[in-house]
Amino acid sequence: MNFEKRASTAITIVLLVAISGTVSGCLWAPDLAGVRKDIERQLPGVHFEKKIELTLGRVAIAFARLITRFVPEAREAGQYLHDINRVAIAVYETERMPAPITVSMPKSLKKLRERDDWELAVRVCQDDESIWLLCRTEKDEIREVFLVVLSEDELVIVRSKGRLDRVVAAAISEAGEHTGLPSLEDAF
Repeated sequence: MNFEKRASTAITIVLLVAISGTVSGCLWAPDLAGVRKDIERQLPGVHFEKKIELTLGRVAIAFARLITRFVPEAREAGQYLHDINRVAIAVYETERMPAPITVSMPKSLKKLRERDDWELAVRVCQDDESIWLLCRTEKDEIREVFLVVLSEDELVIVRSKGRLDRVVAAAISEAGEHTGLPSLEDAF
């Protein structure tokens, strides 16, 4: 009986630690909201309807990585999740988006560019889409990225931390397939 009580207590503690790590990782990242607000100020009349706003910490990402092992369609994503420590994601559906989309880089991204360790890796400004990808490097490794994609249909904002060289390479390659950007080998 004493063993069962200790086992139950141990399981409860493990679950509480896992839940607290996940809950603490699911707080909204205010810097993403600032990007959305800046774009709204630049485009009077546009409205962004929230689809997703969340931040995932190490525990939630580890859980997601575990799930990718059992879902064949998601297995490839699992290898990239291994390199991510934290990610904040916001996805909004756009309403009343003017055409063409004429918007400058959001102020919070400009502030990051003013710092020595952040660089603008990708910038795409077309009539129907604007994309900014900023990277923060440390010892010649990409440690943090901030991505903003604004299109006629949605606004996607992602900020991620970790060892992100492979993740950024995959994102640039995929973006090149969809937007005509050069491949990673051609870009650098």
